Amino acid sequence: MLAALSGAPTATAVPEAFPELDAYPAVDPGPYQVFGAHPSTSGWAFSTPSGLQCRNSLIPDLGVVCFGPVPGTQDGVDSVGVSLTREGTLMTSEGAGTAAEAYPLLPTGSKFAAGNGVECAVMSDDSLACLARKPDSWAADTPDPPDRRYGEHGFVVQEAGSWTF
Repeated sequence: MLAALSGAPTATAVPEAFPELDAYPAVDPGPYQVFGAHPSTSGWAFSTPSGLQCRNSLIPDLGVVCFGPVPGTQDGVDSVGVSLTREGTLMTSEGAGTAAEAYPLLPTGSKFAAGNGVECAVMSDDSLACLARKPDSWAADTPDPPDRRYGEHGFVVQEAGSWTF
């Protein structure tokens, strides 16, 4: 069970303080690919040097969720996620999302971008930033789903204070 600590989804712009993810070279997504019994459980998985374990869904609306140490937050926060239709959210998972085996490491100074609209960069050994937005491969006039809006949403995990938008 995940308990969310942020508000309702809204369409937002990327804040100026958000790191420039294009400054980081992308890794080959192939070694990070995972296959599940359903497309919602397929996608990519990676870990960070600080111990986060992240799953990036093949379905862009589901986005990326990372479990593990989330520094710069209130006690109990152990996961963070974002998608094209939901702003970044700090959560308490009660240990439900941690994988039994560690995912492949996303090295410091690199980013993960599989083309589904979600990009994540490890800026330093203890920081991660993820951004979700419409993929470049989608037509500019791709309509929003009837019950939610596509937007630019993200999160930054860092010792100085983790935050979402």
